[in-house]
Amino acid sequence: MKSKPFLKTLVAIALISAVLLTVKCKTTEKAQKGEIAQFLTAFNKQVEARNTDSVLAYFAESHSGRSFLGMANLLSGKSEFNSNSKPLATINLDMDNANIKMMNDNVAVVSVVTKFSHDSLASRESLLKFTVKKTTSHQYKIQDVDAKRFLAEYADYESVVRQKTMSPKDMFSPETIAAFKTARALKPAYDTVVWLAHVDKKTYYYVVKGKWDMDNDINRYPDSVIAPYKMGLVNPDLKEVIPPQYDLIHNISGTFPGLVEVEKDGKKGFYNLNGKIVLPVNYDQVFPVNDGDNLAVLRNDADYFYLKRDTTVSDKVDLKISDIMPKIKGLAGSFDLYKSALNVITEYNSETEHGAIYIAPSYLVDLNIIGKVMDFKNPLRKVDYEETHLNYKVAYATTAKPAENWLEATFYSIRDYFLGGRSEFYDKKNIVIVDKKNNRLFTQGISSDYSREEAWGDALTGACDVNSIKLINDSLYEVKAGATFYSELYDSTKDITGGPYYHYFAVKNNKLTELPNDRFFGFTKYVKMDDSYLNGCYTMLVGSGIIITGKKRQSIKFRRKCCA
Repeated sequence: MKSKPFLKTLVAIALISAVLLTVKCKTTEKAQKGEIAQFLTAFNKQVEARNTDSVLAYFAESHSGRSFLGMANLLSGKSEFNSNSKPLATINLDMDNANIKMMNDNVAVVSVVTKFSHDSLASRESLLKFTVKKTTSHQYKIQDVDAKRFLAEYADYESVVRQKTMSPKDMFSPETIAAFKTARALKPAYDTVVWLAHVDKKTYYYVVKGKWDMDNDINRYPDSVIAPYKMGLVNPDLKEVIPPQYDLIHNISGTFPGLVEVEKDGKKGFYNLNGKIVLPVNYDQVFPVNDGDNLAVLRNDADYFYLKRDTTVSDKVDLKISDIMPKIKGLAGSFDLYKSALNVITEYNSETEHGAIYIAPSYLVDLNIIGKVMDFKNPLRKVDYEETHLNYKVAYATTAKPAENWLEATFYSIRDYFLGGRSEFYDKKNIVIVDKKNNRLFTQGISSDYSREEAWGDALTGACDVNSIKLINDSLYEVKAGATFYSELYDSTKDITGGPYYHYFAVKNNKLTELPNDRFFGFTKYVKMDDSYLNGCYTMLVGSGIIITGKKRQSIKFRRKCCA
C-alpha cells in the first residue's frame, strides 16, 4: 500500500518532465525558426541589391553549379535562368511571410510567395520552396530549391509580357511568321491547325477536325472517352497529303527519311509526302532494323512480317522477340534525340508555346526510351522558353543474362538536358527485358539517384555502376543497378554515397510491376539472403568534418561487406 504514493510521485515527475521537454522543444524550434528567418532576410537583401555573387554565397558549396547560378542570376534580375538575356519581369520575394517548416533539428523547408511584375501588366504570384540546412552552430545554407512551379509560371508571365511589348519579328523567324499567316487561311477548312513542320524551307500543316485537347488526346489512357477528333497533314501547296482520319501523326522523317508514321485505333502505318500509303495502318508495332533487304519488323498480334526496302510486306515469318532486339536501329550504340527533332523542325501554331515539338517514333515509346511527346529548344523562335529540353541522349550500357539463359535484360542510360529543372541534366536508366521462354518483352524505367526527392538525378559512374538481372522465380525478377544514394554508417567518418540498388519486379497478368521498396538494400525485404548479397562495390565519403562547409571528404570506391 505504501508503494502507491511512490508511484504517484513517479507519474507526476514523468508528467512534469514531459511538459518541460515539450516546452524546451518548442522553445528550441522557435529559436531555430528565428535564426532561419534572419538568414533568409539577409539572403533577400542581397537579392534586392542585385548582387549575384553574394546571392550565390548563400547556397551550399556542393550545389553551386549552373542551375543555382541561373537561379541567382534570375532572382537578382541579371539574366534569364538559362540564357544571358535580361529578365523581362521583376521578381520580389515575400520573406516577411515565409512559411518555415522544421523537418528535423538541422533541416527546414521554407515556402516563399514570389511576385512577378512589369509596368504594362498586372502582377502575378507564384511559390518557391527552399530547403535550408544548418551547417554549423547558428550557420545555414540553402541546400536545394524546388523551382519547377516557379519557373513554369514565370515563363508564362514572360510570354504575356512579350505579347504586350515585342513585335512578331523580334520573336519569330520569317518562316514561322509566314506559316502563321497560312495557318490562319486554312482555319475555315479545319477546326484547328496544331503544328507547323518545316521541310526544305517549305511548311507542312498538321490539321485537326473536331475538338483537340493535346494533353488528353496524345497521352490518353486506353479505353478513355474523349471528344472525337481526327488529324491530317496538308502540304505547302495546301493540299491534303494525309486525310484527317488519324489519332496521331508523327514527325516527318521521324522513323524513315521522307515517310510519316500515323496511328489509328492503336494500329500504325506510314505515308510518304506525296500522299501515298506506303504501309497500311494495320500493325501493332513497327521496329526499324539494320537487316540487309529489310527496313523493319512488323508485328500484328502474334504474327511477324518484314517491311522490305522496296516497301513491300513479306509473308508471315517465324521470328522471336530475342531475334529482333539486337537488330533494332540505333539501340546498339548511342544517339541524341535533339538532332532527330531538328531534322524537320516542327513547332506549335502558337505565339505563346515556343518549343520544337517531337512526336517520338512509336517503337521508342513502346520500348520506354522516351514519352510520346517532348518539347525541344526551337531555333526558329527568338524567345527563351523555360519548360523545354536542350537534348535527350540515349546510350546502350550493357546486356545482362542470368544463368538460366532464357531471360535477358538490356540497360540503357538516358540523360535529359531539361531547362526547367533544378539541375543542368537528369539521368535515369531504362531496362528492356526479353522473356525468351514466353516470347514476350517488358520495359521499365528506374531512377539513377535516390539521394533527392526528384525521380531523376545524377547517375553513378565508374566501377560501381553495375547492371544485372537475377531470376528469383518465373514471375519474380531481381534487378541490380548502380545508383546514387546516401546512407550513414555507424562509423561517423564514413558515408555510403552510391552502389548497387536493388529492384524487384513481379509479372502479373502479363505485365511487369515494380514491387514497393523503401530500402537502399532491398534484398532484405524480398529474398532469402546468401553470401552473394554481403559483398558489393560502393562509393563512400571518408573523413571527418562537415560536408557542406568544411573540407570535402575523400571519395573512394571499394568492395566491402555491405551489412557488417
